[in-house]
Amino acid sequence: MEKLLVMVSLGQRAYGRRLFQRLLSHIIVVIGLIFIISMMVSALLIGSLFAANAALQQVGIAPDTALAVTAGSAVLIIILLVLLALKHLRQVPRLLSKQSPLTSSIADTFDAFLDGFMEK
Repeated sequence: MEKLLVMVSLGQRAYGRRLFQRLLSHIIVVIGLIFIISMMVSALLIGSLFAANAALQQVGIAPDTALAVTAGSAVLIIILLVLLALKHLRQVPRLLSKQSPLTSSIADTFDAFLDGFMEK
């Protein structure tokens, strides 16, 4: 958390208040677009599972069997997405450790100060 605060502080000083606010607004827009895209992909997946269920029943497979196949497919998709998310979450500490030399030295100094402050 301290490293994030140091980075935000440096960002405000380096880019100025107006540019920093513009950067934050662009980040918020990107996060909003990612949220909307994820909702649309979810709707597409739900629709395709519904269509697969209807197609299986149209072919002549019993409704219970068709439901089991589509439910199994949905569970498989969810498991794959969770594994993909966990893979990316494991990479976050590695990404945070790769800092520029300026922020790295400042963050290390700040961490050492907090360690010394907390000991007393």
